[in-house]
Amino acid sequence: MSLRRVVVLHGYTAHPDKHWFPWLREQLAPLGVVTEVPALPDTEHPDAATWTDAAVAAIGRVDADTAVVGHSLGTPTAIRALGRVFDQQPDARLGTLVLVAPFVDPVPVYPELDPFTVGLPELPALAARIDRRVVLRSDFDPEVPIELAPAVIEGLSAEEVVVPEAGHFCQSQGVTTLPVLLEHLR
Repeated sequence: MSLRRVVVLHGYTAHPDKHWFPWLREQLAPLGVVTEVPALPDTEHPDAATWTDAAVAAIGRVDADTAVVGHSLGTPTAIRALGRVFDQQPDARLGTLVLVAPFVDPVPVYPELDPFTVGLPELPALAARIDRRVVLRSDFDPEVPIELAPAVIEGLSAEEVVVPEAGHFCQSQGVTTLPVLLEHLR
């Protein structure tokens, strides 16, 4: 695999110029990797169907040289979108999927996000179409309990990487770079 394109799906209340997204674009650009961080609609009041549509459009055609990265609410969004992308592209494979602070089950403190966890594609079937699957989680996450990560890790047969003291991988918690993600994309 030679990475050519990365699509990053941000989370709840985020936008393309927040957290570690600009840093990732800056790191990958000199390598000739196009990094897209689409602004998902109405980030303060996200709608699962609308976000999935936007993510499918942003992901477009996939191949072994493409990576999708989801952060927080971007993780079930990525899973939902990839399920549809693979339905539309029956012979396609995705090179890499990296999920940061992931969940596929409801997050107790955010019941408004529960619709994102309904109707997800079967994770093992999704995993069968993705060459590399990685989950990055912190040792403590104040937003998405780390107890929600094993369902994602096991369902996707993903490699688990624990990043100490990364919190929810947010700018407000001091995370504006994410070297471990860059390592896994190279």
